[in-house]
Amino acid sequence: MNPSANPSMHGVPGPVPMSERSITRRHLFLLAAIGLLFLAVVIPNSLPVPTAAMLGVTAVLALPGFRFGLGFKKLLALYMCTAMVTVIYTAIGYLNDAPPEAAAQMLVIYILSPLLWMLVAAGLMRAPGPQRLVDWFAVLTVFACASVALYFYLYFRYGADAVSFFFKGQANINLQGGFAGAIMHVYGSLIFLAGGFFSSPELIRSRLLRMAVLAMIFVCAVTSGRSALILAIPVGWVLGRLLASRTVGFQRSLRSPLTRLVKVGLPMAVGMVAVVILLQTYTSVRLDVIYDSFADKLSSGGGSSRVGMAGSLFQGILDNGGIGAGHGKGVSFVSSAEYPWRYELVWLATIYRVGLLGAAVYAFPFLVYILRVLRLAAARQLPPHHKFLFSAFVAAFIASNTNPYIEAFAFQWMYTIPLVALFVEFPSGVERVPA
Repeated sequence: MNPSANPSMHGVPGPVPMSERSITRRHLFLLAAIGLLFLAVVIPNSLPVPTAAMLGVTAVLALPGFRFGLGFKKLLALYMCTAMVTVIYTAIGYLNDAPPEAAAQMLVIYILSPLLWMLVAAGLMRAPGPQRLVDWFAVLTVFACASVALYFYLYFRYGADAVSFFFKGQANINLQGGFAGAIMHVYGSLIFLAGGFFSSPELIRSRLLRMAVLAMIFVCAVTSGRSALILAIPVGWVLGRLLASRTVGFQRSLRSPLTRLVKVGLPMAVGMVAVVILLQTYTSVRLDVIYDSFADKLSSGGGSSRVGMAGSLFQGILDNGGIGAGHGKGVSFVSSAEYPWRYELVWLATIYRVGLLGAAVYAFPFLVYILRVLRLAAARQLPPHHKFLFSAFVAAFIASNTNPYIEAFAFQWMYTIPLVALFVEFPSGVERVPA
């Protein structure tokens, strides 16, 4: 045998087998994905630069095992249409004296960031996979709710400066007159998680963890002062009940309405009542006060500030004839002194910026996603994890009409992961079932 034929005999390691390299890449991607999701779900916007860097690294690590399948091609085609609208209306805004900073932000938020999240989401569908990803979300929910508890503790113990890490503005907690409210970015993540887990609590296999997750989300919601987060709970629950009988495996696991009530509904109801009693007994929070505030916000269209914002945006839409004023252009109502072109009423602001046609192009991928889910449900082919993702998406999508979550790269996972998961798993829509 010629020793030179075997490099390892000269003290030089031989080539690593392809399977070992693949396993190493997979582990690196999983570690990066866990870190990214922790940053984006548990402490969103607290560390924007590390989060952006981790997003880029995770997207790059997702590339080696990337499969350019039919479903991703279709989704990418829809993405390219939205990117074209962004480029055109960013140029229009720039020509109409929009700030250069606005143009740069639009290109990053509407083109680069969604593409990176799509690559990350496609990687997550391979490893850990959509079912295991729901388990990850359960654990992340515990950490997210724990961060809320830590925020309250630090604020009351050490003051507003102690919680500046969680919110880079004027941190505040309001616990007066039975009302409870706080300013935290993590409430955006909890909207998605509340919609998903109140829709599909059965996906958490451990009963103790299941009840703990639901109870923690409920406490965070009623003490948040965020109507969108409170609304996410009934939205998720209603969608879960409507889609349960259309979900794959429903007949095998839940044979009758009574069984469903005993296994899912009754424990949830008992747990929620117990949480309400504890809150009423040991804190100053009063559920009737919170409900009245919630009802007032809904009936008033989100409060006087959003009503004024909506009026100015409607007037701006009429002034440009529904054609679009361009990205980076604002109206007379200023929502943010730092970024005067950004508004909480995202979809109304989108119509003002890119017109009715441009807004329709932006909304089309979401419409296709919703229709695909409904078709799968009608054919009784909707997997349980897609029921979770769809309900979570709907809760987050509703919230995007009152808060600019969809325009923050740290929150775009809420809108990207469900779409990529469905298009990758069901590239042709409803699969034909043999007769």
